[in-house]
Amino acid sequence: MSAVHPAPSVDPDAARREAQHILSDRRFRPSPAPRPLRGPLRWLGRRIESVFGPLGRFVGSISGWVWLAAAAVVVAVVVWAVVRARRRRVAHAPATKTLGGVPDDGEDPAALERAADAAERDGDLDRAVRLRFRAGLLRLGDRGAIRYRPSVTTGEVRKALGSRRFDDLAGTFEAVAYGGRPAERPDTDAARREWPHVLEEAGRR
Repeated sequence: MSAVHPAPSVDPDAARREAQHILSDRRFRPSPAPRPLRGPLRWLGRRIESVFGPLGRFVGSISGWVWLAAAAVVVAVVVWAVVRARRRRVAHAPATKTLGGVPDDGEDPAALERAADAAERDGDLDRAVRLRFRAGLLRLGDRGAIRYRPSVTTGEVRKALGSRRFDDLAGTFEAVAYGGRPAERPDTDAARREWPHVLEEAGRR
């Protein structure tokens, strides 16, 4: 009778590693995509990498300071475009578009100037600037310096007069009437002081 040999002992750690090695084979792992689509998806992935890979590497290589400078340029261009559009709109807007409740038939420059004085006394400086500006335009029309009409624009009057004094007065009027800037006492003082000079210059033309 032959002798019975004991079974060789099995190292549990070695057995576990062997099992993990076997199960790591592709045959025992589910495919991330259905088999019919695996090839086309791989092809598409290679095409995307070939197109966007260099672009991504180029973008990633650009310094943060370059991006900051580019953003500043974009912001500056947008601001310039907005300011330019606003100036064009103001220049072509009627010079008497908003006059703070002045009646349509209020075409007497002397009456408008008295109303401007009253508005100043009441502290309504915005209205005073608008009233005195309209009175000045009416007086320019009376002298034949401009062809006055309710829709006349500051741009048209500037071109007709070529007066630095009028340009300053028109700039204040536009800022108050269209730009929303509150009028201040120096604005009304300048209007009262400068309009007679504008009219005098226009009379010599």
